[in-house]
Amino acid sequence: MDVRVNQEIWQVETNGHIHDTNFAEMTSRIDNGSLHRTDLVRKGNLRWIEAGKVPSLLEFFNAKDTAAPPEPVITTTHTEVLGVSEPPASAGGLNAVVNPTFGQTNNINEPQSAADVCAMHPDIAASYICNTCTNLFCKACPNSYGGTVKICPFCGAMCSSLEKVVEAKAESSQYSAAVSSGFGFADFGRAIAYPFKFKTSLVLGAIMFMFFSIGQSAMSFGGIFMFGSVIFCALLANTLTFGVLANTVENFSQGKIGLNFMPTFEDFSLWDDVVHPFFLSIGVYISSFGPLIAVGLIAFFMVVGTVNKEMNGLQSDAARTINPELPYAANAVKQSEKVKELLKSTQENQKKRVESLEKGVIEPNATFPANAPINSEEQDFERINKMISDQRKAQLESAVGKTPETVANERAELLKQILGYGTVFIIIGGVCLLWGLFYFPAACAVAGYTRSFTATLNPTVGIDTIRRLGGDYVKILLMGLSIVLMSGIVGSVLNLIFSSFDMPGVGNVPARAIGSLFGFYFSVVFSCVIGFALYKASNKLKLYR
Repeated sequence: MDVRVNQEIWQVETNGHIHDTNFAEMTSRIDNGSLHRTDLVRKGNLRWIEAGKVPSLLEFFNAKDTAAPPEPVITTTHTEVLGVSEPPASAGGLNAVVNPTFGQTNNINEPQSAADVCAMHPDIAASYICNTCTNLFCKACPNSYGGTVKICPFCGAMCSSLEKVVEAKAESSQYSAAVSSGFGFADFGRAIAYPFKFKTSLVLGAIMFMFFSIGQSAMSFGGIFMFGSVIFCALLANTLTFGVLANTVENFSQGKIGLNFMPTFEDFSLWDDVVHPFFLSIGVYISSFGPLIAVGLIAFFMVVGTVNKEMNGLQSDAARTINPELPYAANAVKQSEKVKELLKSTQENQKKRVESLEKGVIEPNATFPANAPINSEEQDFERINKMISDQRKAQLESAVGKTPETVANERAELLKQILGYGTVFIIIGGVCLLWGLFYFPAACAVAGYTRSFTATLNPTVGIDTIRRLGGDYVKILLMGLSIVLMSGIVGSVLNLIFSSFDMPGVGNVPARAIGSLFGFYFSVVFSCVIGFALYKASNKLKLYR
């Protein structure tokens, strides 16, 4: 703490004359008797008061009267707290003054204990402290303006509640210690324990979430009304969890540690408590998993388009009849002509081969090589048989449609084509999935501390948040992964325990019910993890506190 002799500019009025002085000179004038209690003094531009009513001079007057040496007066450098900065010299602000009752230094940054007493009534506990001269006053001393603003009776500056100043000092000390320790896995333990500080909210919230989760099983009963109830329950469950997340992250980011994670319903608003959290959740899902959803939709429509095209081809094939104008019939006619030509060519070649063998001479214009194998006739007949078989198959398909063998081959080709598309979409979809898992905590953080749908949709805001968090964001991802693993383990154990209650169409209702209770708890823990991270990084993120 910087200690210095008070050299602030004061003014003294004696015998109708005003002249400038300083605190040290006034103490000397008190000692030599030239400054009396009834003389008017003021610091800077503050109002005039009697010198005997200035707490910092009162001890010197008492010492003069008793001929005892006074305690030295020291001041401390004033720093900004609660938005109250050190007033300039022209404003006459005092950094610290001596309490005339205890002879101790008071400072607005370091208020004394609740046992401090009023500067004007030493037998009454203090309730207010002046933001400028830092004198303590009871409830009756400050002048009131508008019923809420309290004015210092000495310097005319505003006074603050001493209790609030003490609380703000404790909060500031707590925040400084938290920032210096940094965000770590100890905060993960605090996040796990935090929901149990508000047991009633935890139980009621978990029960509501359980009913909303069970309501989503009504789809198995069918019907438009059941489908509507499923959608409604899903929206309510999502709104509840994101309402908790937005409320918790907003409070923590503003330094309000210790408040209930559940939104307050004292002044319930349909927009603030239901609609707004729902839209925030939509913004989080779009900014995180929007690319993955887009890739899935594109892949779906491409596959459906290809299948429809193939099915339309099968239907048109089944409707074909023998008609020379149809493609299959035309191909069958052409194939029949080729078979006839091949048969005629084979017969001529065979006749020439026989004649050559009888004469023992190979004619120069023979259409077969001299060293042709004996079984070449069998190969020719195999080709002819295959062509005849294809011809008959084409004729049959042109009349009654494609054979099962042809359909199977074409479907195999279709599957091969789809898998060719699928490989590309699987790679792109995998990248989009990784992006969604990586970005989801940042999107939740942005939704919480901005409460803005457009900011939540804007990925640049989330990326900037990740950049400012730095290594803390990696810790958030690891903690989130731990929460997912714990949730998966709990779900698996519950499904195993209640496996006998698994019913077709409905599912394992007891496991779903109990699992939803844990699911709500884990969602609160995840909200607290993000809240603690933002609380300790509020300076980096320039968050309002």
